[in-house]
Amino acid sequence: MSKHHAPATTHVASSDHTIRTPLGADRRLRTVAFGVVVVVVLGVGLVLAAGTFFGQRGTPTTAGAIAMRISMAGFDPNTLEAKPGETLTIDWWNDDGAMHLENGVHTLVSDTLGIRYELPADSRKSITITAPSAPGDYDFWCDSCCGGKDSPTMHGTLHVSA
Repeated sequence: MSKHHAPATTHVASSDHTIRTPLGADRRLRTVAFGVVVVVVLGVGLVLAAGTFFGQRGTPTTAGAIAMRISMAGFDPNTLEAKPGETLTIDWWNDDGAMHLENGVHTLVSDTLGIRYELPADSRKSITITAPSAPGDYDFWCDSCCGGKDSPTMHGTLHVSA
């Protein structure tokens, strides 16, 4: 003769009576809850990463402008090309959040070009640079964080050619 066993149960007490639930239901509920937490965490990660991979890129917002991004990784592109005396319009955007930046901004500074621009975190604006009349390479850098002028990452060049 075979014996038939009832499924294992757990007892949940309530104020009026005891409710019996199968142990398998508890496991399924925990598995579903864990799955929901995993999906939420991955979703938040994708949203945060999307700002870096898909945010503020593409066609410049100003016609004829050069698109240039600034982030903790530096200027992109880090070399700009110009003819002597040419005025460049740059569609400049900042991928970094304020907590990553000193004073909440990245800068574009050059003593030889006579410029100093600031760009707040997670923002975009159009700036202009006029190339010197003499051909050559002119440095620019971000001096608000990451080593400033001495950092090879936070450094760029305006190459002026005849």
